[in-house]
Amino acid sequence: GTGVGHLRLIFKLPNTVYGAIDAPTYWPKEPLAYVEWYAPLANTTDEDHKMYQVKKAPLRRGGSPPGEIVSLSSICQSCQLIPCFVSAKVPIAWTSENVLDCCSKFWLNNWSSKYAYQSLW
Repeated sequence: GTGVGHLRLIFKLPNTVYGAIDAPTYWPKEPLAYVEWYAPLANTTDEDHKMYQVKKAPLRRGGSPPGEIVSLSSICQSCQLIPCFVSAKVPIAWTSENVLDCCSKFWLNNWSSKYAYQSLW
């Protein structure tokens, strides 16, 4: 199924370790991504605007969000998350740089493009 995550880092493992030792042959050669996962999507959309609600997943026992290193090529597309506002007043501290960290619920905008509509809805 479709999973929604927050892409935190794109990286590639080095070919050598400490500048002289060849990296293990089993290390992936392709670019990798560290993704922090949101909770699984509900089976139904909102009745009014037909968008799925995305929620932050519960933290792990040590207090870190559920995350995973995946092959960058396994990521299908980006998506637009719209914060779910509790009131009409937006917190002044929220910016485009930190809103994914500050907000705990979002709407998954399947109306942002034809591709998003076909693949997310």
